[in-house]
Amino acid sequence: MKIVIFGAGAVGGHVAARIGAGAEAAGIELSAVARGAQLAAIAERGLTLWIGDERHHARIPVTDRPETLGVQDVVFVALKSSVLPETAPAMAPLIGPDTSVIFAMNGIPWWYLYRCPDNGLPRPDLSRLDPEGVLARTVGLERVIGCMINSANEVVEPGVIRNSPGTRNKFTLGEPDGTKSRRVTAISAALERAGLVAPVSTAIRAEIWEKLLRNLSTSPICALTGEPIGILSRHPELFALARALMSEGLATARAHGIDPGIIVDQVYARAPTTPHKSSMLQDFERTRRPEIDGLLTSVQAFARVAGVATPHVDAVTALVIEKGRKAGLYPPA
Repeated sequence: MKIVIFGAGAVGGHVAARIGAGAEAAGIELSAVARGAQLAAIAERGLTLWIGDERHHARIPVTDRPETLGVQDVVFVALKSSVLPETAPAMAPLIGPDTSVIFAMNGIPWWYLYRCPDNGLPRPDLSRLDPEGVLARTVGLERVIGCMINSANEVVEPGVIRNSPGTRNKFTLGEPDGTKSRRVTAISAALERAGLVAPVSTAIRAEIWEKLLRNLSTSPICALTGEPIGILSRHPELFALARALMSEGLATARAHGIDPGIIVDQVYARAPTTPHKSSMLQDFERTRRPEIDGLLTSVQAFARVAGVATPHVDAVTALVIEKGRKAGLYPPA
């Protein structure tokens, strides 16, 4: 099975390092697409992943010219949703008639409404996630496999990734129509033989919302304060805000017939003290476009069509958007 990791950054690098060590035994021909300092470091020294004191290292072919890799069986996309549309043309040479494309990302994915069961509500406008339908045309919705990431990582230096303590390091796969198809079953089996935890879910949208609610309640707060998630333990008002954001997101999901299996009082029985920086904060610090639409405005879109009030989500979204615009990281009004 030919698999390429498209975007070997924090999450993609984790996946590449884990698979890379067991790729040969699992019958996987692995390669990666990266750029800049990350590309140079992987080409020279390979990828190093630290999970606590446990070191994973892999040397794999890497390039910034995807067209040199040829058609793949699986393209594992680990880019932020905010940059996907502009990178879609670079994926095209990797995609053949039988290629499956896995999108591992935070928030609502661009393909969410494809084969989504009718719940009696109007469809939310998610066009910001795929402007002008470039992803749908380039990738093809029929090739999409969803992936819910439960793994927090940070590139601490080029070619070196540090996994955050307490994360489950699980990459749940799912077909948009909820079936356990032959292709998703085969891909899951290959990834797990190589050492990655990649179970198949028949309810991938519930998995997506479960992770989204956790990000929704922390990412904008971290982005606005410039502090890791642990700031919630230092300010009762911010802890209360996190709970309110999660509650509004949960009400929105339930209005659309989705049960993410989250109980706010259990998730936030106490304020978190983790030093992990949310991905949105990492993006602002590195002047990369944050996933504002996937994590925030998409929740607003779902809430609007369901008539769910989201005053806290609305307030932090407006603030994060303005911060993004002032930094040149979000389109002007």
